[in-house]
Amino acid sequence: MKATRFPLLIALCAMTLAATTTLTSQTKIFRGAWFTVEYPANFTAEGSLPSATSNEDEAFDSATFTSPDSSVTFYVYSPQWSGDPTDIELSENEREGQRKVTRGKRQTVTYWTIGAKDGSYTRSYQEVREDETMHVLGIHYTTQQAYNKYKKQYLQFKASLKQFAD
Repeated sequence: MKATRFPLLIALCAMTLAATTTLTSQTKIFRGAWFTVEYPANFTAEGSLPSATSNEDEAFDSATFTSPDSSVTFYVYSPQWSGDPTDIELSENEREGQRKVTRGKRQTVTYWTIGAKDGSYTRSYQEVREDETMHVLGIHYTTQQAYNKYKKQYLQFKASLKQFAD
């Protein structure tokens, strides 16, 4: 019995290593004016708000990343210091849910959700303010099933954000 388990163990380890390698090669890096973020390679990236403080052409403070089936869009806003993410403001065909604020010693995190009045989509955001800096991460999804399908990639996207200062 022990002799047959060893090859199985080796095969499982090799499969795990292959899956891990494939996962990391399936992402791309988007460079904004003051941040980088990793997103799924099959998503379409698009800069949104031009940077308010960078002198570079095509430098953005925010960007969106849309899934191949267009059911989900990831969002990041990460300016040099602080700012106003005007590209995610509430529109007249939307309603905002209740906000939840968590205050720590150095950091304040605000969570909120916006939904289309006709129920066709939901947008959920997380704003993090620490000292003089801030960023917003979010996801726009057409159904709960779409959210669930891309949840793992969204959590990896959120965890990959790296902010720069001058």
